[in-house]
Amino acid sequence: MLVESRNTLTRMGSYLREGILSLDPNDGVIIDLTKPAARLLGRPSKELIGTTIRTLLDPQMSSDGWRLLATRLRGGGPLTVASGFSQPGNASIPVELTFFLEDANVEGDSEGNPAGRKVIVISRDLSEVAQANTRTAQSNQVLNAALSSVEDGVAVVDLDGTIRHVNDSLEQLVDRPFDQLIGRSIFDAPWTWLDRTGTPIPTDSSPEVIAIRSGNSFAVEGLRLHGLGNRRSEGEIRSVNVKIEPISDQTGAPDSLVIVVTDRTEQLLIQEKLEELRSTDPLTGLMTRPRTVERLEELASGYGAIAEVTGEKPSRIGVLHVDLDDFRSINDTFGTGVGDFVLTELADRFNDLGFRHVEIGRIGVDEFLFITTGSGSSLQFDGKMRRLADELQRRIETPIQHLGVELRFTSSIGVSRFPLGTLDAHEILRTADAARRAARREGRNRIRLYDAMIDETIRSGLTLDRDLRRAAAQRELEVHYQPIIDLRTGALAAAEALVRWTHPERGPVPPSIFIPSAEATGAISSISDMVLTTVAADLSDWNSRGIMPADARISVNISAGEFEMRGFVQRLVATIENAGVLPDQLELELTESLLMRDMEATATRLRTLDDLGFFVALDDFGTGYSSLSYLQSLPLHTLKVDRRFVHDLGNGRSETITRAILSLAQGLGIDTVAEGVETDVQRDFLIREGCDMVQGFFYSPPMPKPTFERFLSRSVSG
Repeated sequence: MLVESRNTLTRMGSYLREGILSLDPNDGVIIDLTKPAARLLGRPSKELIGTTIRTLLDPQMSSDGWRLLATRLRGGGPLTVASGFSQPGNASIPVELTFFLEDANVEGDSEGNPAGRKVIVISRDLSEVAQANTRTAQSNQVLNAALSSVEDGVAVVDLDGTIRHVNDSLEQLVDRPFDQLIGRSIFDAPWTWLDRTGTPIPTDSSPEVIAIRSGNSFAVEGLRLHGLGNRRSEGEIRSVNVKIEPISDQTGAPDSLVIVVTDRTEQLLIQEKLEELRSTDPLTGLMTRPRTVERLEELASGYGAIAEVTGEKPSRIGVLHVDLDDFRSINDTFGTGVGDFVLTELADRFNDLGFRHVEIGRIGVDEFLFITTGSGSSLQFDGKMRRLADELQRRIETPIQHLGVELRFTSSIGVSRFPLGTLDAHEILRTADAARRAARREGRNRIRLYDAMIDETIRSGLTLDRDLRRAAAQRELEVHYQPIIDLRTGALAAAEALVRWTHPERGPVPPSIFIPSAEATGAISSISDMVLTTVAADLSDWNSRGIMPADARISVNISAGEFEMRGFVQRLVATIENAGVLPDQLELELTESLLMRDMEATATRLRTLDDLGFFVALDDFGTGYSSLSYLQSLPLHTLKVDRRFVHDLGNGRSETITRAILSLAQGLGIDTVAEGVETDVQRDFLIREGCDMVQGFFYSPPMPKPTFERFLSRSVSG
């Protein structure tokens, strides 16, 4: 053993010219050193002990480089390299360092590290010795150790491009061994340099070549390497960034260069995948909402200016916001799997529009945005947009077959169109959505082109909603009653409670205007509470006065939002109990679409209401997405035939449908009420076909409470 103890090292080292250091093999920390070694490092020994030698080298050695050096020492004899010691004041002294293990015969520990073995370094001052060739060889060893830890590919080349040295990462990048690279030209090695477009870079005039031959710094991103490797597939292309830095000689002139090649292939593939996920809807393959907005921004900001200058680009942009009507009932009834099938089927029907330069995005669960451009007059462009909207509705209306079930859909479409460059993308989206909402308010399967009146209507609607909430809170709404007549006896069987509103400034506002608005904004809840409270109080009053027929009941419309609200049944029971009214005097009218929203939850709640004694009527039967199974499974007492069928009695199709509904209800033991009866022809048809009850202007319009009370009095006395 060269050194037995720290004291021995200190005593012996004082008589040697070379400096000796004892290092921890794990991290290169100085355990002890001789005075000559301290002089070479330009610091007192006590400051150096505990410091890692890696930080004292010039250039510094990485932790990976030290691990590589320690590994090499364990595998063989001493290692001599040329390096430098950093001294205070940024000075550096060249040294020759010989590394070896203290005792190669000591048994190793469980991790393969020699137990008790230190790394001994003998440092020799080279500052006064001119050994250029030796230093070059030694520097290559240090370079190999240091560069082996660098992830980027590194090559040292002459100014003519000849490769003098490469690190392991570059060998792995180009998939070629060291001996197949050294001595070759960086321009003529087994690959071809390509630019961003995939065009080969000329080896005599490109900026990269000029930078190498002139010894200048240079950096370029987006290059590609083509046709490299022994094991990779032929013609493989790797995407790389390249940085070139000169190495100067003693005069300061560049005599070689370091080329750093960063492989970005996998990173770019990940970025492309992320961009694809961000831009492409995974279900339909259409653009996502963020990408759709980006595309609109590109069109709105770019094409307009180009069109003004060249006249070669489209001058108008149009968007169609398409919303499927009542799509939620599909998911609620059949599950999201069927809903997804429907969406992919519709996307397939739309795809060929790409050949007509129509771009399509899915911007909501069941909402699509179609983008197109054109030129010509606004009238011509409006015609083009209208034809496209009509075509989309026809494609959507075509039945979809799935597992033996025929699914039918309609759509509400809002159309917005402007000269390019006049508005930003978000304003175009807003106007298209405003037009879609206007189409939805007008009924299903409608197309609405945006105009300024829509915004005015929206503002007016907001004002209307505010006034409606105030009217409900202050009991300014009125409940009118429309009689329901038993066709067998001609007596009053029931009455439907209908809310009416007389605005202090606008006058009477039709329910067809304020009810949809209230449902959309949530004001319907306060209206429903007011109606139920009023009806319960009126029933209590009529019961006490004896003018309400014993078997008659009042029918009240219940909105989907109110019915699904937590605590609805409890509030309903509390309302009638406070008024002293029995449940069988109330009939709750629900729409067909409400039943389809969540069949299981709806069935549970309806059975609770039935157990409590309430009657339940199904309003507007036959107009929604029907499933006859719920007629058998749900506790329904009454089917109301929609007024549209009654109005068209005399038309063969309407008579057939009405006859089928009445026959179905009779077979199930469910009472029927025909709405909107206005003529004796309608009444006579309904009597012949076995309809139980009717309501409509033929008998009486809706009446305010005082008028209805007189009607009740006549019914009881008669």
